[in-house]
Amino acid sequence: MLFAIDTNLLVYAHNSDSEFHQQAVQFIERMFNEYDADGQLSVCLSTQVLTEFINVMTRQTLQKPLSIQEAAGVVQDYLDTGVRVLSHKETQMQTFLTLLKNVTTRRKMFDVVLAATLKDHSIAGLYTVNTDDFKDFEWLKVVNPIKTGS
Repeated sequence: MLFAIDTNLLVYAHNSDSEFHQQAVQFIERMFNEYDADGQLSVCLSTQVLTEFINVMTRQTLQKPLSIQEAAGVVQDYLDTGVRVLSHKETQMQTFLTLLKNVTTRRKMFDVVLAATLKDHSIAGLYTVNTDDFKDFEWLKVVNPIKTGS
């Protein structure tokens, strides 16, 4: 089963001040060094997650924010691995609106967008620390790979 990786895991792996930094680094390194029999990674990334990563890692509220160019370089490094990158499909908005029917708070908006992207690409797994954010999507297997207690 192909799993997508959520933004929080990338941020924790690249933010040395995060309490989850070491666990996230180990997880990301493992995922980007495991290939299936066809030579493909067992994880993928969405354009949304990569964009969110740049946004979060360049925030001046971080103790050690990256410059936009540094954050873009990290994203380029991920792209250079050959990881599958998921972009929005033509069906994105309709899928989003369908999934949104079960949502009652605007705080979940970007989680629903990510879920819609995964659904449109038939991705049934998501690695994230925020497992509760995706519990409404029964078709999605959500796993916290660094076991933070959530």
